[in-house]
Amino acid sequence: MDRYWRGTTKDDKFVTEAQGAVWAKEHDNLQTVELVLEDKDQVIKLPKGLEYVQAKTCGANLSTGECQIESRYVGFKLGNNTVRIRVNEKTSDITVEVD
Repeated sequence: MDRYWRGTTKDDKFVTEAQGAVWAKEHDNLQTVELVLEDKDQVIKLPKGLEYVQAKTCGANLSTGECQIESRYVGFKLGNNTVRIRVNEKTSDITVEVD
């Protein structure tokens, strides 16, 4: 897997999607989160100690049912807003979204 999230838990355990960690089980216990783009030799590091979010978007071929990841993001809650850093899987463009 060339692109994945990784983090450190509050008890200093290293977890990563690439090694099978499940976000739903880990996200409440994370003190750091990064989005790793191995194919681009980049790591996007988020500020430490926040409430984090992570997800992927995908599109599906209605004829075959085949799904393909279109983008992935990591982000954090900041007051009443959520800040997301999104990577487009096809173009590798990185965008910052605030809502």
